[in-house]
Amino acid sequence: MLWGAFAGLALLTAAGVAFTIAVLRMEQRQETTVVQKQRPLIDAVRDMDDAINGMVAAARGYIISGQTSFTQQYGDALKDFNKAKERASAQTDEPRDLQQLHEFVQHYEEVKKLTDRQIDQFDAEKKTTDAAVETMKSTAAFQRGAPDYAGIITDRVRSEQRETADRIDNIRQWLMMAVVFFGIGMIVAGGLATWRVEQILRDSMSRQGKRTEAIVGGMSDGVMLVDGEGRTVYVNPAAQRLLGKSTIGVPIFRHSDIYNFRDAHGRLLDPGELPAAQALSTGRAVREMTVVIGRDDARVSVSMSATPLQEDGKITGVLVMFRDITERRALEEQMQLQAERAQIIADAGAFFSSNIDPAWVTQAIAERVAEVLGDWAAVILKEPDAKELRVAAIYHRDIASLGMAWSYIYRQPLIVGEGLIGQVIATNYPSLTTNVRPSGDDTNPGSMYHSAPMKLASLLILPLRTRREMIGALVIAANDPDRAMTDDKLPLVEVLAERASLAIENAKLYTEQVEARRKVEDLSRLKDEFLSIASHELRTPVTSIKGYTQLAKMLIKEGDLNTSEDYLDIALDQIDRMSRLILELLDVSRIETGRLEIRRDQISWSQFVRDVVHRHHTAVSDRRFHVSVPSANKVVTGDRDRLEQVLGNLLENAVKYSPDGSDITVAVDDKGDSLLTAVCDRGIGIPADELGQVFERFHRGRQVSSTNYGGLGLGLYITKQIIERHGGTIWVESKEGQGTTFYFSLPAAEHPAVASSPEPPRAVAT
Repeated sequence: MLWGAFAGLALLTAAGVAFTIAVLRMEQRQETTVVQKQRPLIDAVRDMDDAINGMVAAARGYIISGQTSFTQQYGDALKDFNKAKERASAQTDEPRDLQQLHEFVQHYEEVKKLTDRQIDQFDAEKKTTDAAVETMKSTAAFQRGAPDYAGIITDRVRSEQRETADRIDNIRQWLMMAVVFFGIGMIVAGGLATWRVEQILRDSMSRQGKRTEAIVGGMSDGVMLVDGEGRTVYVNPAAQRLLGKSTIGVPIFRHSDIYNFRDAHGRLLDPGELPAAQALSTGRAVREMTVVIGRDDARVSVSMSATPLQEDGKITGVLVMFRDITERRALEEQMQLQAERAQIIADAGAFFSSNIDPAWVTQAIAERVAEVLGDWAAVILKEPDAKELRVAAIYHRDIASLGMAWSYIYRQPLIVGEGLIGQVIATNYPSLTTNVRPSGDDTNPGSMYHSAPMKLASLLILPLRTRREMIGALVIAANDPDRAMTDDKLPLVEVLAERASLAIENAKLYTEQVEARRKVEDLSRLKDEFLSIASHELRTPVTSIKGYTQLAKMLIKEGDLNTSEDYLDIALDQIDRMSRLILELLDVSRIETGRLEIRRDQISWSQFVRDVVHRHHTAVSDRRFHVSVPSANKVVTGDRDRLEQVLGNLLENAVKYSPDGSDITVAVDDKGDSLLTAVCDRGIGIPADELGQVFERFHRGRQVSSTNYGGLGLGLYITKQIIERHGGTIWVESKEGQGTTFYFSLPAAEHPAVASSPEPPRAVAT
């Protein structure tokens, strides 16, 4: 019976071991087959993706630099893609792999068409980049929008590998359960066999230990066994791969030196800080302590856990588990970096938008950018409809160095298209320069800048653009190499530049809105004033006409014809006054709608001025008119009626606002290609703060009342529009209480040798 039980146990054990080994080998072969079979396909697909990226980069380099070496790189990329495509096609016969490869090739052909087109455009345009850059942008947009074919195929293959690994893990779990039940059966059988099967059970347990060791050896996590004296007695293959070596018998105090265990800051760990040493000394488990294993080629982050092994209340060893968390740590750091960047962007956007004053916004942008990136920053804005640039704001983290920052900026050409700043604004492409050498001439004693030139560790210039236009540039500079700009910070900086552009545009739009609201309010006020003045000015002559015509009618019935004739003359004067007001309103309407007609006649200006002044002198006998005109009889090409309206308006104003018996001077000065005409009076004058408003519609001076001086405030506005439509200019000089002089200049030419008789002047109602 004993030998039968022994034989049965031996058979069961052998069968279990054989079955386990067979299953493990089968699963290992399947796993190896999946990995090895698909690796060439993945490599080929990645080579295809790299070839497309190389092709796009070579085309872009050729457009930017114009060097023919990039065309050679472009051709090499095409060859590499075709070779990789042939390898990929030969490595698979799966229909979905072939379909994805076909789509990948179609994507390559579309990209090749775009890159060929931008190279052809660049060559056809004789090395200019306007159309080529647009095609290059289209290529980049198409490339970004295309699916990641290499990633799709790689993900599918890795999915199959994960499925295989899961299947293996399930089998291993079942094997573990089988081993457990098998062990229980052995224990039960041993109990029944009593002391006579002790040796048999001992042998079986030995075999069980070996089986367990085999299972531990196949685990993906690293396992290290340390005895009670702190020496390494076992290291499984996974731990050997992580540690880079397998050394048995190494004491704990030498683990840091041999395996190069370091903390997150790169400092070599003390022996007492190791999880195995802590578990061995305290008897408590240490869970998931992060340790960095330094290697020549890389730094591997591992999570270490140490569990003390106890027997009869004594610690007999420590079981140490390793797990590679390098990718997880990298992902966590990346997520933390993204969170920090998102917080910076959110804070900056809120700070930029916290005020709508343009000067405050630009200074806030410079301060916040300098605090977050670099050492100092400047906001450069483009003047509207011009190529000049101006420094809107500049800020340095060290206030003592602010002058050097100003000096550096003003050493640069502040013109669109010139210098680094001007080129960035002209091309709409950022510029990053490192190790910038000092600019300026220190040896020139006459230099306008006395501060020492500035050496920069990095200089980044980004365009500031809105949806409507390019508004300027953002300059970010670093003096300290530790704060120098790097490529990985560019996405954050570009987003900050976008937020800064939006804040500047919002401040500008708000200012424009405030200005527009002010103009609307001014127009509303002018409209109300005009309606009030117009109603008064039109009602006054109507009342006079009605009153005097009624009186004249009564006197005619009574036979007093002389007095009735005087009243009718007064009524006719009021009718003329009303006609002038209506004509002024009609002229303003024509000017605003662009329907003011200007005839072109040859006018002998000297004689024309004499005739107009003579008519006003005849109509106003209580003013002394003085006329001074040149003897050379030059001509002005223009509308005789409109120019008489101009001179008449100025003479009427001179008469209206000057005292009785005063002098009114009209002078014409020959300036060669133009004639300057001046009308001067000795009247009440115009206040200095109102000189800039005299030619505006409906403007009436504060010292002018509608009772003493009639009118709608339109005469000078109409006069200015007529002069400008004749290609001339008009302005005024005045001192309050001393008189006013109006000047207007008109283009003139020599009088033709044979001229037709001048057309007699026609009176214009004013």
